[in-house]
Amino acid sequence: MRLLGFFICLLILWNGVCDLIYGYSPDLGGSDYFSLKIWETVRTAGGRSHATVMLAQTAGWLYPFYALAYYLWWVGMRPAGLWLSGLPCGLLAYAILMIGGIQHCGWAFLSVLSQAKVVTGCTDQAFYNTAETFILEHFMLGDLTALAAFYMGSIWHAGAIISGRTSFPRWFVLVSPLGALVFTLVLGLIMPAPWAGLILAPFGTWFMLIPCLAVTLWLGRFSTPKPDQFPE
Repeated sequence: MRLLGFFICLLILWNGVCDLIYGYSPDLGGSDYFSLKIWETVRTAGGRSHATVMLAQTAGWLYPFYALAYYLWWVGMRPAGLWLSGLPCGLLAYAILMIGGIQHCGWAFLSVLSQAKVVTGCTDQAFYNTAETFILEHFMLGDLTALAAFYMGSIWHAGAIISGRTSFPRWFVLVSPLGALVFTLVLGLIMPAPWAGLILAPFGTWFMLIPCLAVTLWLGRFSTPKPDQFPE
């Protein structure tokens, strides 16, 4: 169990590198990542080369492994029953798999037009804007179910821990997916440039890494989790 968890954590680190390729900008402060200013970085991949952007897609290959982290969570949550263990963990696993396919394998397509424009010297701005809008619309539609599962699963998962019926203490919600997401976004928001990008560009990595590391360490300590093993 511990070896599986640490293996997944190591793989997730590569996701952080790819996140930085897609979304890091040293010029953006925390609040800028919550404004339209981030769109310029996303749609151009920060001006990084075509080869570098293709490299960022490779993290998408690893998301089936990342989804295995929710097996570890299910092991610790199963005393709470199907509704508070299998279903929230299943939603989060689905979200991770979809995000891997749509975002990390598909995110690169958002920057294709800007890369092609540089290479060809295209001056037809109307065509460029229309094609960019259509690509974004397809991307948003493809990501719709992933986002729904992402937020619903995170809240449901946190609620299950707070219920006290899992094998985790209630404070463990702080290192749950929802806890990691809130902490990352709040910390990134108050950070100035260039440090904000190191927190917010790979926010999806922190969302996976912090909970996976926490559950790995906890289950490594308690190899056979039972509700009465964990003091409140």
